[in-house]
Amino acid sequence: MSDEVIWCNLVRNENKNADNQPDWVAPANPNAPEGKKWTIGVKIGDAWYNPAGWDEKDDQGNLTGKLTIKISPNNASGTPKSAPENKGFQKKPNYDNKQSYKF
Repeated sequence: MSDEVIWCNLVRNENKNADNQPDWVAPANPNAPEGKKWTIGVKIGDAWYNPAGWDEKDDQGNLTGKLTIKISPNNASGTPKSAPENKGFQKKPNYDNKQSYKF
């Protein structure tokens, strides 16, 4: 497959129970550990993304046959997050650079 093409597989969201939830979601990952609800994401470069889709509706709420697809970064993909900024608190002391005292 070409690196210039991004494929994402979506299935009907059987667990949808609110309008803000997607109509289409990534399928379940068959390699997920027992008890985990992993889905098959989309890998773009070195990062994983979660695809989701919504059925488009006209002004009267009728389906138009079109989809809106959203691909958002998977924050749980193991990408380390930067450390939180120290907001006004005293810096943690670094004991590694203290000289050793000999008695």
